[in-house]
Amino acid sequence: MIKFKEFILEEDISEEEIDSIIESLTWEDILEFYETDELVLDEAITSSERIRMAQKMRSRKQMLALARKTKLKRASSSDVIMRRSKTAARKLMYKKLLKGRSKSQLSAAEKNQIEARVSMLMSMAKNLPQKLAPKVKELERKRLRGAGKK
Repeated sequence: MIKFKEFILEEDISEEEIDSIIESLTWEDILEFYETDELVLDEAITSSERIRMAQKMRSRKQMLALARKTKLKRASSSDVIMRRSKTAARKLMYKKLLKGRSKSQLSAAEKNQIEARVSMLMSMAKNLPQKLAPKVKELERKRLRGAGKK
């Protein structure tokens, strides 16, 4: 099994790079973490299940948008902040492993393979979400301060 330190050396990523990525996050990067329904999948899904889930989400699109708009008016709890920082950490790892490619360009098998690697790396890099949490909180405060100006 590859260790996180070996991965960092192999992929040429440093603490400074991680810190710079964290500092460069904007509200637009975090906005997609405001999901009303959290899907937690413990097993891989088939392509037909993925299509079925996409249809279900499309049909609930307006209801989810309304719920998201309502939630954006309130401050988030610390649990929600940590969940968002975990999601942001996963996204950063995913972005690093994609190496500039688009997720839509990948086949389902490649997506599954990269997702497995991300899961393994996230289990080794347990401190990354904690490092992201202050930035997510700061973005939340900026968002709430700016909400009254609209």
